[in-house]
Amino acid sequence: MDADERLRAGRLAAQRLTPATACKSAEEAALAVIGVQAQDLRAAALALRSRVPGLTRSAVRAAPLLRTWTVRGTVHLIAASDRPWMHALFARRNARVFGARFARFGIVEEVNAMRGDVVELCGERPRDRPSLLRALIERGHPSLEQGPINTFVPWLSTQGLIVTDTTGLLHAADPPPAVALDEALAILGARYRAGYGTCDATDLAKWSSLPITQARRALEAAGPPSDVDLLPTDDTPPCLLLAAFDTLMLGYRTREPFVVAEHDHHILRGGGMLKPVVLNRGAATGTWSIKKGRPEPAWFARPTPAPALARETADIERFLAS
Repeated sequence: MDADERLRAGRLAAQRLTPATACKSAEEAALAVIGVQAQDLRAAALALRSRVPGLTRSAVRAAPLLRTWTVRGTVHLIAASDRPWMHALFARRNARVFGARFARFGIVEEVNAMRGDVVELCGERPRDRPSLLRALIERGHPSLEQGPINTFVPWLSTQGLIVTDTTGLLHAADPPPAVALDEALAILGARYRAGYGTCDATDLAKWSSLPITQARRALEAAGPPSDVDLLPTDDTPPCLLLAAFDTLMLGYRTREPFVVAEHDHHILRGGGMLKPVVLNRGAATGTWSIKKGRPEPAWFARPTPAPALARETADIERFLAS
């Protein structure tokens, strides 16, 4: 096994993408990788499926998960128990970014005036975004244009006022308990190292969007690697169909050695849209999409063995039908 193969095998094991390290529940999988990107809820559920043998969509819906904005200012599906320390690390940074957008639109006072009604309305019953915006207009608040609309719910989440469930409905929420920055960084460092395998501060900074100084503090506080180096690395699956935005593709400074540099344009084609990836023994050799309810690959390198591909395809069909 050469260096690239060892790195791939170790990271696949840490990410719970091998049979020996697979998780037993959607919550355990979300905890293992500190959440999965979730602007596309089906893709988020498929990312959990890759880590939990036999997982069903109903089990994802029933799991103690919530959808909120965390690393990179991007919406993620996380374990509810992770909300306090992740809020401590990312909410203020994200709030500044989202608030600056409102300042550019000139509507800071208007959106601040909506907060109390948002809590009251979402406390009455869970709401989707359109029904919340209609109810706010009925209460005399101005209609939001397209740009502010896309920022409104993320900004509310950074205030600790709402959380979103696994179906996309908004719920009123109390701000999470305060967690000190040093404690939150220590949790992050330990959890990132355990869930992402061989890594350094540049990997953590790229994945999290934290400054490199804080990424170093996080890993230093976590101490030296321990159990992550003991994970079995000899059962790399012959085929994996990873969901769009899977953490394996986003969790490090680069996508190498899973994706060779000359093939990266097949995975990320601009606009920040990361395609679903086919792994052949841990190396990306294609992308895939759902066509007529069935996964279909598009190869840019050596295809995976047909029997292994058929098993993965069948399991995705099973999951989507569950």
